Amino acid sequence: MPLLPENKLIWSPIVANSRMNRARNSSGINSYEQELKFKPEDYLEELIKKTGKAAWLDICCGEGKALIQTARYLSTKKLTNKCHFLGIDLLDTFPEVDKEISFLKFKSVPVNEWVPDQKYDLITCIHGLHYLGDKLKAIETVVSALTPSGLFIANLDLNNIRIDKKDSSSILKKSFKENGFVYNPRQKLLQKRGTANVHFSLNYLGADDAHGPNYTGQDSVASYYTQ
Repeated sequence: MPLLPENKLIWSPIVANSRMNRARNSSGINSYEQELKFKPEDYLEELIKKTGKAAWLDICCGEGKALIQTARYLSTKKLTNKCHFLGIDLLDTFPEVDKEISFLKFKSVPVNEWVPDQKYDLITCIHGLHYLGDKLKAIETVVSALTPSGLFIANLDLNNIRIDKKDSSSILKKSFKENGFVYNPRQKLLQKRGTANVHFSLNYLGADDAHGPNYTGQDSVASYYTQ
């Protein structure tokens, strides 16, 4: 089975699709709240009241609807003085941002080419890791961009990661635990609190975009590694 390198994978129709988190709301129906089990606007409002600031990075943000809704909510509360929101997505389908939420920026870039230039209090990736090639590299990068008390949370299907011909799930769960992550196999959520320089010590081989549907029912990308 031929595996695709990152520079070819990003052109795959499975990756550059129109369904990946395109128009998910912040809360309510079809929302981040349903996936994360908390409302981003409430989480960030509480953080601002405690610390006076909030930085949110949303990886694979789609059209950025959740970011925009949350930014507008915080603007109505006059809590945006020290806010910084950044949405990253492979496709540039971002709408124009209201002038009053100038603290929200979007960037069209492959996730594994993005280099963080600041720390974030909240980093989310809603159904985005399913479409990345080197998923573990992306996770390593984003947790390095957390503040000391920041939260990273993302959907992750362990069946989308293959390590040699071994029990990949057990290897990953052990590695996540050793590096301070919490993985919920029922909800398929990976979480990490606090910045860290993580190295999973696996060699990335490439990706298979013909892997087929994962637990979401959507086609996904399988990432291959060797120990």
